[in-house]
Amino acid sequence: MTTTRKRRVPHLAAACLAVALVTRAAAVTPVTTVGIESCDAFFEAYAQCAASPGVPEAVRPNIRQGIDNLRESFREAVTRNEAVRTTIAHQCARAHETVRKSMVEAFKCDFPGLPPASQAILQAAPPAVAARAPDTRPARSVTPPASPEAQAAAKADAYTEAQNHLVRSHPIERQLADYRRDNERVLKPKFKPGADAWYHFGIVDFDGVIGELETAIALPGVVPEVDAPAAILLASLRTLNPTLKALTRYQTTREFKVDGFRLAREQHPILVPQVEAAAKAMDAYGTALFDREMARDQRRAAALPEDAPARRLLDTSLALKRAVKRFEALGPKSDVAPFLAALGEVSTANRQLGTTFDALAPKADSACTGYADTVASVIGHGRDVARDIKAKGDPSQPAQLFNDTYNRSVRDIETCIRNEMRARPG
Repeated sequence: MTTTRKRRVPHLAAACLAVALVTRAAAVTPVTTVGIESCDAFFEAYAQCAASPGVPEAVRPNIRQGIDNLRESFREAVTRNEAVRTTIAHQCARAHETVRKSMVEAFKCDFPGLPPASQAILQAAPPAVAARAPDTRPARSVTPPASPEAQAAAKADAYTEAQNHLVRSHPIERQLADYRRDNERVLKPKFKPGADAWYHFGIVDFDGVIGELETAIALPGVVPEVDAPAAILLASLRTLNPTLKALTRYQTTREFKVDGFRLAREQHPILVPQVEAAAKAMDAYGTALFDREMARDQRRAAALPEDAPARRLLDTSLALKRAVKRFEALGPKSDVAPFLAALGEVSTANRQLGTTFDALAPKADSACTGYADTVASVIGHGRDVARDIKAKGDPSQPAQLFNDTYNRSVRDIETCIRNEMRARPG
C-alpha cells in the first residue's frame, strides 16, 4: 500500500485551489471498434463523458489517451486469441459500471448507463478462463489487459510517488520564506550594493517531479479525483521551472555582482506569484490524493474483522488522517477543541493497536510497534500546537514537528505493511 505524505501546514491553514474552466464539448474522433458489443458501448459512453462540459479541458487529453490505450489493449487481446472474447466482454461490462460511477461522481458528466446486453452479461456468472483456440501461428503468450480498476490503482500509486517526492525534496513555502528574508535588502529598488552584498536563492527546480507527473498522467486508466489536480499541478510547475533555473544560474555565476541585482529585482514580481500558484496546486493535488486514500482505507477497514491487526492498523491510520485534516483547518484564532477531540480518537485507536500487536505470537515486526510509537509522538506535537494557539503564542515550531512526524509515520506504516503479513489489509 502506497501512502500519501502531507506536504506542509506551516501557516496552519489548508490552501485550496479554485479553478473556473469554461469549456465546450469536443467532437469525438471516429475510432476502430473492439468488435465486442459491451466494449464498444463502454468506450462510446466513456468518450461521451470525456466530451462533456463538466470535464476540465486540462484533463480531457489524458482521459482520451486512456480510452484509446484501453481500447487498443482489448482489441489486441481479441486479435491474438478469440478464446478470450467472452472474458473481455465481461470485463468491459464491469468496467462500464465502475468507471461510470467514478466519473459521474467526479465530473457530473454525461456517461450513459449500461445497455441491456451489458446488463445481461453482469447478471450471468463470470466466464471461466477459456482455453486457447487452435492456431497455426507461432505460439505467443497472451496477457489479458489489466482491468480498469488495476490501471487506476497503478496510476494512483504513480501519483502518490510524485507527491512523496514533492514532500521530501520541495518544502517550497519554507524556501520562499527564506528567499524573502535573505534578500529583503537587495530587492529594494534604491538598494546600493556593497562588496558584501549577496543574492541568496535556494528554490530548486522541479525537473524530477515534472518527469514523474508526466509519466503518471500518461499511464492508462482514470483516477477521477486526482487527474485534474495533477494536470493543473504539472502546468504550474512547467510555468515556474524556467524562472527557477534562470535565478539559480544567476546566483551560481554571481551575475548579481555585475548587474547590481537588476535581474533579481526584475524577476522578483514574476517569481513570487508563480511559486504561490505552484504551492496552491501542490496542496490541491496532495489533498485529492489524501482524500482518495482515506476513502479507500475506509472501505478496506469495513471489510475486516474488528480485532484483526490489519483492521486496527487501518483504524489508527484513518483516525490520524482525520486529525491531520483538523490540523490543516487550524488558524491563529481557531477553536482547538475539534482538533483535540480528533487527537483523542487517534490516541484511543493507537492504544488498541498497541494491545493487538503485543498479543501477537510470534511478536509483531518492530516496524509496526515503531509505527505506534511514532503516532504517539504525532499526538504529543499536536497537543503542543493546540496549547500554543490557546495561549496566543507562536505554534509554528510544534506545527512543523507535527507535520514532519506525521510524514515519518507514513514511512513507518509502509514498512510495517511490507514486513508484517498480518498487518496487510489484503
